[in-house]
Amino acid sequence: MDAEAIARIDATLLPQMDRHHLRLLIHCLDSFQGMGQDKEGQLPDAASRRRWCEQQPIVAEDPAFLRSLMFQLNGAAAQLQDLADSLSKPPLELSLDDLITATEARCHHQLQNQSADVP
Repeated sequence: MDAEAIARIDATLLPQMDRHHLRLLIHCLDSFQGMGQDKEGQLPDAASRRRWCEQQPIVAEDPAFLRSLMFQLNGAAAQLQDLADSLSKPPLELSLDDLITATEARCHHQLQNQSADVP
């Protein structure tokens, strides 16, 4: 993730936790794109993600970190796939704009629901 992406995320009016989540998702998307398995823009499968992680020296040397990273990558893959499906596009073709727009919409929806719940 480059400085421009970080600046764009930080410039949103999203709550801090949502901005942090966005940074993690875009980092995972960048990682998936760098794994080199671009089957028509589809995410690498779990086995490919594991092989890629095992090739990263700092990850391969720490089994507990590897398990944690795999758990996080699998969760991010599910979230990115859901968003891609809702936008009718391949997940590896998602953009930072797509992620920001979806997060802003989710936060707006949550605020509306909270407002409706207040008597």
